Amino acid sequence: MWVCCNKWKLEASYPPSPKCQDKIPVPNATGSWTGPIGDVCVDKVTPGEDDCCLCTFSEEEYNEGNEMGQALGQRAWAGGLFSMKEGTYDEEIESPPKVCMVVGEMPHPLSNTSLYDLNGVATSDPRPFSIMRYICTSLLNPEICVPNSDGTSKILFGSSVFVEGVSELCGDTPVVVMFDSNAGAGDFPTWVMFNTEPLLGLAGAVDNDGLEPYTCCNDTHLVDIDPSQFRIDAIGGGNKGLNRYASDRIAASVETFKIDKLEGGSITVGGPVDTVGLGYQCHAAQEHLPLRAYITDNRLPAVAVQEEVDTSSSSETSVGSNIKSMKTMAVGIGAIVGLAYLI
Repeated sequence: MWVCCNKWKLEASYPPSPKCQDKIPVPNATGSWTGPIGDVCVDKVTPGEDDCCLCTFSEEEYNEGNEMGQALGQRAWAGGLFSMKEGTYDEEIESPPKVCMVVGEMPHPLSNTSLYDLNGVATSDPRPFSIMRYICTSLLNPEICVPNSDGTSKILFGSSVFVEGVSELCGDTPVVVMFDSNAGAGDFPTWVMFNTEPLLGLAGAVDNDGLEPYTCCNDTHLVDIDPSQFRIDAIGGGNKGLNRYASDRIAASVETFKIDKLEGGSITVGGPVDTVGLGYQCHAAQEHLPLRAYITDNRLPAVAVQEEVDTSSSSETSVGSNIKSMKTMAVGIGAIVGLAYLI
């Protein structure tokens, strides 16, 4: 997570340890994860005072995922509470505006696809239900999604620590969330993914009369391994494995922010990426396309500028006051490594 330090001041972060700030956790030459942030996190999903161990899921969810045959993998997230520095906002505002920025990666949404034989016995026995990925966020049927253990998300199994942590860090501060949701279809809305504040009040591109862009993934390497990956599936998959899923999302608290423009990804499954500079950066397997959003902060006053206005009643040109849009911040999420920025 990167921010413009000339504009934003860090008030709090999660994980809270200072070791987790200004450090980039990359393997050393031997492939070990030892270094400035300590050893790799093993069997630990929430951070201690001196480490950066933080997953979206609880230990209970991780174990349950294994029991269902769906390992949740490594799903990290981080958050920062920021306030605007003096001199960067209108003096008429009594206190500096704050924003809570969250970035992360969710486990794949799981679907309850239990089937019963003619005797009424579940074919998924001894498990309580059989599981399929993507389906519940591709067929627009959230009712078949497996909820998280706390009931704070009906869509994203394995998100209980994430939801609780965001609530603790952000409180009632407006939120901007940039995350790999692992959702399927571009018309599946972001706001239904969570059912508790402050994440309940999120709005993404589809909530602003648009479509979430297709960003996942560079899966062309699979064509020689499993050609069935490219059949026409529930959301029109195929197209040689490029951007088949609308996984990556940028969403913001709808009462405070409005996404004016969202760039990156393709508007259709496997479609072209029209935004210059936002294509695949590394050309690596499973790489995601980056996104960039311009977001209006409705707490900040409109900026009045003087410009020439052509009057229709005469041939004269007068100077008038034209109110432009609210002050805007730019945010983005990067490809493959999950980097995010706030300007």
